[in-house]
Amino acid sequence: MKKLLIIGCLISFLISCHNPNSDKAECYKLISYLDINIDSTGRLPQTPYIVDLEKGNKHLIVIGTLHSRDTCDQMFTDIEKIFANMEPEVAINEGGEVSKTYSDRNSAIKNNGEIGLLKFLCDKQQIKMINGDMPDDAEFEELAKNYSKDEALFFFASERFILPFTYWGESGNLDSLYKSDFIEGYLEPCGIELTTEEKEFSYYQYLYKKYYKKDFNIDSICSDNFSPIRNNGHFCEVARKSKELRDQYLLHQIEEQLTNHDKVLVIFGGWHVLAIEPALTQIINKKGIQKK
Repeated sequence: MKKLLIIGCLISFLISCHNPNSDKAECYKLISYLDINIDSTGRLPQTPYIVDLEKGNKHLIVIGTLHSRDTCDQMFTDIEKIFANMEPEVAINEGGEVSKTYSDRNSAIKNNGEIGLLKFLCDKQQIKMINGDMPDDAEFEELAKNYSKDEALFFFASERFILPFTYWGESGNLDSLYKSDFIEGYLEPCGIELTTEEKEFSYYQYLYKKYYKKDFNIDSICSDNFSPIRNNGHFCEVARKSKELRDQYLLHQIEEQLTNHDKVLVIFGGWHVLAIEPALTQIINKKGIQKK
């Protein structure tokens, strides 16, 4: 079940320019998730989607992916070629901190997709791989400020537990898995504080009925109601806010690494990359004229 939380974060994106690390955060230029260049099914113009920018002594490559664990996917061959040609000094990944090491390419991909492959390549070249994801507790806090704690909890639970549960066709007692995997295995380690009542699956069911005016049914929950690229109600707006917060955070990480290094490689979900593309030009234009 732990894979549900990982996949939930991956398949789930500029209203706020707040960066939890700085009171003087720059507001980067983003494209709305309603306007990014994808088809009706969410596919990218090309996979992987590559943004390759150079200025002065600075070189930034950002690779947008559709998440896969197929070792024969051409996307992974393309990533390997880009990595080898660029020889990055540091890489930035989506999907949290990765401490695991992999013995070979295929096991890395089968276990953790493009994140696993990037970790394998970074270890092989002996460079750091840095997590580009906004801390979950900071994201939760910002969503609670912009909406409410209940809306932040309901969105997190739906996007990162309930929808992955249905997507993967998992079996088991949803009530107990919600408590053990989502609350105790994810929210609590992230430092997200809830009351005893808020930790119960019955509270999620209460929120579902509050927002959708009907009883919760696992078979009828719709992923499009929580998608940043759709306009299917309030929680699509919350989803866009979530992704925009994460994108602003990622852009600060990219700028920081370009300050300290000349060659930076980033691999993130393709929707993110399409949304942040204008800001990437912003950053390289600034960093490319500054001395290291």
